[in-house]
Amino acid sequence: MDRIAAMNAFVRVVEAGTFTKAAETLDMPNASLTRLIQKLEEDLKVRLLHRTTRSVTVTPEGALYYDRVVRLLADLADIESSTTFARTKPSGKIRVDAATAIGTLVLAPALDDFYRTYPDVQIELAVGNERADLIAEGFHCAIRAGTVDEPFLVARQIGVFGFTTCATPALLDAHGTPATPDQLSDFPTIGMIPSGAGYPASFPFLYDERKEGLPLTHRLIVNDTNTYLAAGLASLGIIQAPSYSVRDAIAAGKLVPLLENWPQPTYPVHVIYPPNRYLSAKVRVFIDWLVELFERDAFLRRR
Repeated sequence: MDRIAAMNAFVRVVEAGTFTKAAETLDMPNASLTRLIQKLEEDLKVRLLHRTTRSVTVTPEGALYYDRVVRLLADLADIESSTTFARTKPSGKIRVDAATAIGTLVLAPALDDFYRTYPDVQIELAVGNERADLIAEGFHCAIRAGTVDEPFLVARQIGVFGFTTCATPALLDAHGTPATPDQLSDFPTIGMIPSGAGYPASFPFLYDERKEGLPLTHRLIVNDTNTYLAAGLASLGIIQAPSYSVRDAIAAGKLVPLLENWPQPTYPVHVIYPPNRYLSAKVRVFIDWLVELFERDAFLRRR
């Protein structure tokens, strides 16, 4: 038995949660994967997994083994990568999952910079408000804002999203300007509730370092950042949008920032990836480029 292959298969089963999903990502028959794990357990003389018809859970012994195996596989990948990186020009396809706002407003406008340095890398960028299953769907990494609550994935913070409350001059001429967050209930507002978001749908503000969302009755609710910004620019209501997404409109005088003396919370942005996944040269340089991209931007860099 190839012990490294068995270790990798075990980690995939733990992360995928089922033998079927793990077998798909490994491109091997379910029965072969089952036999491989059984042989591993026989050699170790310990039960690593509890199996049911629908799912797989890790035994206490399996959890300890998983932690050590993940570190071992990561070390092996690092050794291989560092050995070949210097003589291997990054090339090939990277599959990346990102929220619509990140893909549209941050990544797409900046990718030409990446391609100038790494012209032989192709990126398949999947954007949407539903968070993809990296293991089952075969993504190399994902960029996500808000909380990260996904076991068995590495999460590296690369930046933050700040938010700005704003409205068009026309809307403010018609309705006036709110002086405090509490007055927003007297104004038309637009809410956004993206699926799988890690941040609240209400307008959050910080009160003595406590984050509280205002329970507003929005005249319009959307689930997409581009639509949200378009509705705000159409003077349909006050919006609270990521600062990077409205900065150009504010600079052009199309939107006016509001309640600037009232702090609005920031949310972390992470790049996440499976811990056991071999970080090839193409993935490693892409992650390094992401870190630099966010660090260069005052609206996005970590604070």
